[in-house]
Amino acid sequence: MSIGKSEIFRARLLHLSSGFYRCTLLLAGVVAVSTCAVYVEPLMPTPIIYEVNEFGPLDGIPPDEHWNLRRVYYATTRTRDDDLQRIDYSNTESDEVSIGMSLIGFGNENMTWEDLSEVSRRTKRDSVVPLSVAGIMEVGRYPYDSAGPLPDKDGATNWLMADISESIDSSRDKDILIYVHGAKVNFYNASVFAAQLDHFMGRDMTSIAFSWPTRQNIFAYVMGDDKERAYRAATALNSLIILLAEKTDARRINILTWSAGGRLVASALAQLRELHPKENSEQLSARYHLGVVYFAAADVPGDEFIEALPAMNDLAQRVVVTGSSKDDALESARIFMGGSTRVGQSSIELSDEQRETVLRANRLEYVNLSKGHESRGFDITGHRYWFNHPWASSDVLLAIRTDLDPAERGLQQSDLPLVWWMPDDYPERLKRVRQFSTDELRR
Repeated sequence: MSIGKSEIFRARLLHLSSGFYRCTLLLAGVVAVSTCAVYVEPLMPTPIIYEVNEFGPLDGIPPDEHWNLRRVYYATTRTRDDDLQRIDYSNTESDEVSIGMSLIGFGNENMTWEDLSEVSRRTKRDSVVPLSVAGIMEVGRYPYDSAGPLPDKDGATNWLMADISESIDSSRDKDILIYVHGAKVNFYNASVFAAQLDHFMGRDMTSIAFSWPTRQNIFAYVMGDDKERAYRAATALNSLIILLAEKTDARRINILTWSAGGRLVASALAQLRELHPKENSEQLSARYHLGVVYFAAADVPGDEFIEALPAMNDLAQRVVVTGSSKDDALESARIFMGGSTRVGQSSIELSDEQRETVLRANRLEYVNLSKGHESRGFDITGHRYWFNHPWASSDVLLAIRTDLDPAERGLQQSDLPLVWWMPDDYPERLKRVRQFSTDELRR
């Protein structure tokens, strides 16, 4: 029996993660316990779609894949730390993209697959489910410029793209998900977040964390330095999209970005569009296979977003934006960093010209999560609502995981074109989704 590259990688990652269930290292200001696995954060709350439909994200996964650990790929413009004991990436910018894969652990040493499956279907849990980095393998690095990746003399990109292709071939869903984080997080956080998003989407697609070198200090972003780092990383994200489009058979390449990562993604897609000024949207779709680009609580000034919108509309199958009227982080960013109202705030004022640009964006969906809060009895607030609030996270899941339009995802259309909201009976509406099989959700 032959052994594929995925099995070899998996064995090596397991070797790196030996002792994962025996010891944990707490980061980000928490107490250091030992030097084995790296505890990063707890599992996000379960999207309400699972609770109302009485099924879970792990239902239907074949028995030979009942493994609490989950592999995700990564690409980062952070420089690698000089540490022989473990792989980590610093806050320093690199002129190359480092690529590899991470192994993320779900739960502690006592958690069985059955336990994980059960807690993943409930919005209320008896205890925290810890997420840890159990192992990392760096495959290599490649240089890039504004036109995309440059020749890779060590063959690292070919090696990793072949493994990603194998992952796509063996997955039930042939899509790729790229997660682009916000400010004030480290490399480990990016990998863990990509893994838990992948987890709640059913562990049946191929996920990649794109990590740019923001520092774990909000002042570095507010003062503008990390904001510029986000813009500079846009070209590296383009190089990754080009590689995935050219060297894999992914059905769609989806992007989920949060907060400051929205600046990076909007800039990247605008630059990507500029590479092909003579191609129309159909040609661009055939070239890059971009699916859903989801901007969650995005810290992108409205005028900047609208300027990039025509390019994104040409490239992506859908562009989804969520907004809340009570996102204190975005309001603070607007006050202290300047610029127009953020696209992640639900009260953007548009000029006549901007309004025309928005109305021409036939692939745009704006989800106003604050609308209807009076009748619902609660607002969807804060800067982390997109993964902390079970309603908001359900739409993230459905928008990326399915081809359902907003109405089929349980949303209600506003009086304003392209604007949708969550009515009082949103959980009941989600029960309609249950009638579709997994295959039918991908029409």
